[in-house]
Amino acid sequence: MNIKQLEAFLLIAQLKNFTKAAAQLDMSQPAISFQIKSLEEELNISLFERAEKKVVLTEAGRLLFPVAMQMIRQYNKIRAGIDDLREVKAGHLQLGAAPVAGECLLPVIIGGFREQHPAVTVSLQIGGSAQVAQWIKDRDVEIGIAGYPVKADGVECRPWLTDRLLVITPPWHPLCGEEVPLAALTNESIVVREVGSGSRQALEQQFLKHNITLDQFTSVLELGSAQAVINAVRLGLGIGVVSRWAAGELLKKGDLGEVRVHGLNLSYEFYLAWNRPDKESLAARAFRVFISDEEIVQRLISDMPYNHK
Repeated sequence: MNIKQLEAFLLIAQLKNFTKAAAQLDMSQPAISFQIKSLEEELNISLFERAEKKVVLTEAGRLLFPVAMQMIRQYNKIRAGIDDLREVKAGHLQLGAAPVAGECLLPVIIGGFREQHPAVTVSLQIGGSAQVAQWIKDRDVEIGIAGYPVKADGVECRPWLTDRLLVITPPWHPLCGEEVPLAALTNESIVVREVGSGSRQALEQQFLKHNITLDQFTSVLELGSAQAVINAVRLGLGIGVVSRWAAGELLKKGDLGEVRVHGLNLSYEFYLAWNRPDKESLAARAFRVFISDEEIVQRLISDMPYNHK
């Protein structure tokens, strides 16, 4: 039993005429007769009786009619849903991101994406880069943004956006607004992200180039998010190193200060990771294309404090 057979059966039953039904279905009369004959052979029962110049349903045909109508409705509903997915009119997208990307960048980017695809629902999980990498590997999320490359079978990954770290202080700190050599910072307590975060890796790599380690600072406080680092700095627990995007608004308001450090390049990449193309949902592919468009992303984040630096 197939959809064409059921469609032919229903139309013949409604029009009570093979020729008219064939014309509406753009089929020849032998072709539509073949569809009904095949259906009757499959069910092993007659569905129509010929009466004068019209055909009428047999008792079996009358039993089949409402069931066939329901089957066609369900089929059309399924087709409509699939067509919507093909055009990314519907679907669910599961994302995972490191804190700065998830808290500072993705809200506005997701907003831009949903302007184009309003029926796609988006869920966002936020965790450290190591956690994001594991989510991708376990297929708990379809697309992830981490502070370093995600390497796993079936996962593709590429650089997405460059972030820059800032050395921040409370606004009353003696180093606020100053430009100093890196060695001068080691007399301070420092607040940094946890081991395994992309920003922590970038920071330690830069320090090593200057033969400096975190152990040389007066004290080290490790926290699990950029916002936690910022809060600790505002409380006077030390200087901090955080993303320009996380600190930008408070720097602009004067609620935080910045220290410029000679010869210190605190840039690092965010990486976009996704399950290989043959495993992607249509919504995930559409979002990946959207977020990979540098012009769109820059336009969406252009008004964020410190984006221009």
